[in-house]
Amino acid sequence: MKKYRFLLLVLVSFFLYAGCEENDIALYNETPRLNFVYSNTEVHFVDSDYVKGYTEKELELVIGLQGDTLLEERTFCLKIESNESSALKADVSCAEKYVFPVNASSQIVTVKVRRPEKLTGGSFCLANVFFDLDNPLFQFDPGREDKASLPIKVYYTIKRNDWYSYYWGEYSDAKYFFMMDYFKATYDDIPSTKEDRNRLYDAYEEYKKNNPPLLDENGEEIVFKRF
Repeated sequence: MKKYRFLLLVLVSFFLYAGCEENDIALYNETPRLNFVYSNTEVHFVDSDYVKGYTEKELELVIGLQGDTLLEERTFCLKIESNESSALKADVSCAEKYVFPVNASSQIVTVKVRRPEKLTGGSFCLANVFFDLDNPLFQFDPGREDKASLPIKVYYTIKRNDWYSYYWGEYSDAKYFFMMDYFKATYDDIPSTKEDRNRLYDAYEEYKKNNPPLLDENGEEIVFKRF
């Protein structure tokens, strides 16, 4: 009985080994495929971007090659899809095609991200980037399903944690936008002298002669003090 059990173990081990060898060979001989490599896909627009007039940024994505390195260049394509469950959708665009070079295991590509039309506060605008497998310029077979897409989160916030209410009064986004427009600077570089605060007060009073008052987050008019 022991002899038969031993023989059975030998046969099972042989078939398992043979099966693993066949699977390894099959995997090794598969055609080249692409996968997204995890990377930071958050894009932040802040007050300094507003002052400089930056409405677009480039986001780098890392694409990994599954299989042996290429012997000749191949092209691939991406597509952007909005997440229907997200109320805030990011505006992201990509090139018509990208090129994966020879003798490389990964490639860095860029997509363009537009600044949201409105501030997002603690939320974010969302889009997802996929491999465009149906595009005739895509010269790879499908890669892993769990690495076939990446979420892109876009934030647009200007509020400063170091806001000094003694000088400028209660914070509001509308107030800070007006200050940045007037001084052409962010909070770090806005002068806080008495003269500059009076100039800002006068500028807002002049603004209201041809425009409706600016409102804070509670619907109340913003206030600048004269000293």
